[in-house]
Amino acid sequence: MSLKETQKQLVQSEKMASIGVLAAGVAHEINNPLNFIQGGVTGIENYFKEHPDDHKSNIELFINAIKEGVSRAAEIVSGLNHYSRTGDIISNSVNIHTIIDNCLLLLQNRTKDKIEIIKEYTDKTYTLVGNEGNLHQAILNILSNAVQSIHDKGTISINTVIEREQIRISFSDTGCGINEVNLNKILDPFFTTKESGKGTGLGLFITFNILQEHEGKIKFESKLSEGTTVIIELPVRL
Repeated sequence: MSLKETQKQLVQSEKMASIGVLAAGVAHEINNPLNFIQGGVTGIENYFKEHPDDHKSNIELFINAIKEGVSRAAEIVSGLNHYSRTGDIISNSVNIHTIIDNCLLLLQNRTKDKIEIIKEYTDKTYTLVGNEGNLHQAILNILSNAVQSIHDKGTISINTVIEREQIRISFSDTGCGINEVNLNKILDPFFTTKESGKGTGLGLFITFNILQEHEGKIKFESKLSEGTTVIIELPVRL
């Protein structure tokens, strides 16, 4: 088996592992909007039992609850659909901000009430050509590590800027940080600082390979007990 085929299988294996880890959280997130829907339907049923002749405008509150629930469920499913897109072709125009937002949506059950997300996106117009599914995987790996590094409460700041036909995306967390020795190893395959059973050691290795396929770069800045900043750069057309 060729090295490229082996890497492709590793990417797919890691993606399936990531989906498995996220499944319980996604199910929880879908359950919340479904409660909106159920509450709205029950309210409508009870209303018509008690006030069969009143105007329909009186039930707008319940209708809005249903719409809100459906909208939230659709956003979650949309995020999963974007993440699960397959294929090796790097030829589609993609929106990196939409990809980041979708990844944050998938991680919402692990960040809400715990981690503040601060976003500062560039408003410059650009074209980024890439593989949407693979870029989702790369960004999700970076954000998952940031989330896991914050043991209590903290922040994750995401900043994007355009410079010299490159988009630079910075992910800064206030987590536990990485010591200098491990910082030199984090892109090595199967290297992990996580507890046994909580990490394959392939996440950042695969992220590095995905970015290389997109002619991109990745670098890390970290201080123990203070946090980590991950910076990726991708070529764009202005």
